[in-house]
Amino acid sequence: MITAEKQRLRERMKIISSKRSYQNNRHLMENLLRLISRKNPNSVLIYAPIEWEVDPRELMEAAPKRSYLFPKVAGDHLDIYMMNPSSRWMSGPYGISEPDPESWDLNNISEIDLAVVPGLAFDPKGGRLGRGKGFYDRLLSHPEFRGIKVGLAWDWQIVDEVPCESHDSLMDLVITPTKILEAGSTLDKLDERE
Repeated sequence: MITAEKQRLRERMKIISSKRSYQNNRHLMENLLRLISRKNPNSVLIYAPIEWEVDPRELMEAAPKRSYLFPKVAGDHLDIYMMNPSSRWMSGPYGISEPDPESWDLNNISEIDLAVVPGLAFDPKGGRLGRGKGFYDRLLSHPEFRGIKVGLAWDWQIVDEVPCESHDSLMDLVITPTKILEAGSTLDKLDERE
């Protein structure tokens, strides 16, 4: 039953996303930078976006004194690679830019201090709806993962409730252009936007 609810929500979010145009990342990145300056992680896992997803790669220029990690699909899980000056990209199995293993440094899950995660929808309690393959759920629930889990979303991606199962990994925080949510409560009341 929950699987069917998830699929209905996925279809709904895909329809909504197809009607949205590109949005400016500036306010969202300001909120993410505020969190990073407060938590001060050494290593940050980010992702290469697809379609309308929020693009967290701007973070590398805005907060350059960190190690940046990226995921790469490896069978049914994600391997984690650290970027270095000679890193090159390749196209992954879903058309997503991924690290080329020959030019990146393979890293351990335990090295992730803060993981920035994409999703189709999020709820105020940290529920996250992914694309249905479970890659991030397996990564974030791995026994060696001890980092902070942060979902990045546009405001229209926040729904009242994401159907969750026992294997779904909840976000510690969800960041949008207008708010930072932690386990159902707003961490910071953000300034009114122009």
